[in-house]
Amino acid sequence: MRRFASVWLPAWPIERMRHANPGAVPDDRPFALVEAGTHGIVIVAVNLLARGQGLRPGQSLADAKAIFPGLLTRKIERDKDRAALLALTRWSGRYGPARNSDGDKGLWIDITGVPHLFGGEHRLMGDLVARLRAFGLTVRAGLADTTLAAAALARFAPVGKEGFAIAPAGRMQEALAHLPVEALSLDDEIVLLLKRLGLRRIGQLYDLPRAALARRFRELRTDRRRTKNPGSLAGAVLARLDAALGRIS
Repeated sequence: MRRFASVWLPAWPIERMRHANPGAVPDDRPFALVEAGTHGIVIVAVNLLARGQGLRPGQSLADAKAIFPGLLTRKIERDKDRAALLALTRWSGRYGPARNSDGDKGLWIDITGVPHLFGGEHRLMGDLVARLRAFGLTVRAGLADTTLAAAALARFAPVGKEGFAIAPAGRMQEALAHLPVEALSLDDEIVLLLKRLGLRRIGQLYDLPRAALARRFRELRTDRRRTKNPGSLAGAVLARLDAALGRIS
């Protein structure tokens, strides 16, 4: 059975910038990275002090300044972030030869056949997290039978001080059941529809037929219009679920 480790670096853009240019990121002041969006300049990352002031990614810079006028900002460096994440992905080859970046803040590694070299899966994950933390990174990691399940654990499962969660081999349903539906990496529109139906946890989707889900989507109204293509939306949900549980590749 194949096993995958997923690494999520929630503060990657700020921590990468701090590592490359320590003077660029203050530790004692609220700080945010920004970029131009469709409706103006928006915040894309914040440090802990900014978060404590109620600032969040996705806010317009104008709204953020209204909340906290003293906010310090810099433009996010997307190209440098991607290049550094690719370099980190190459470095992770010590844990498995097959690996790739995952979005703009993470990576996955196929660790199949490797854990015994570290003394087991738990020690491999502990070594991985410890080494990344030594680089000054905030780390959350997950280990599961599929890349999607591993990513769900890394982003949403309780990881404690160790910084990682492990799903026992062959037990993906049990491992994912209590995670929020957001853990399936669904579009925001679909997540909203699921929550309006009272479907907030992955386990609530296990026994729900596609036709029944499509019918419930169809009964909802969004912006005074009936939901478009309810069958395709339902299909997208169940396809992601099947991929997470290893039912399809």
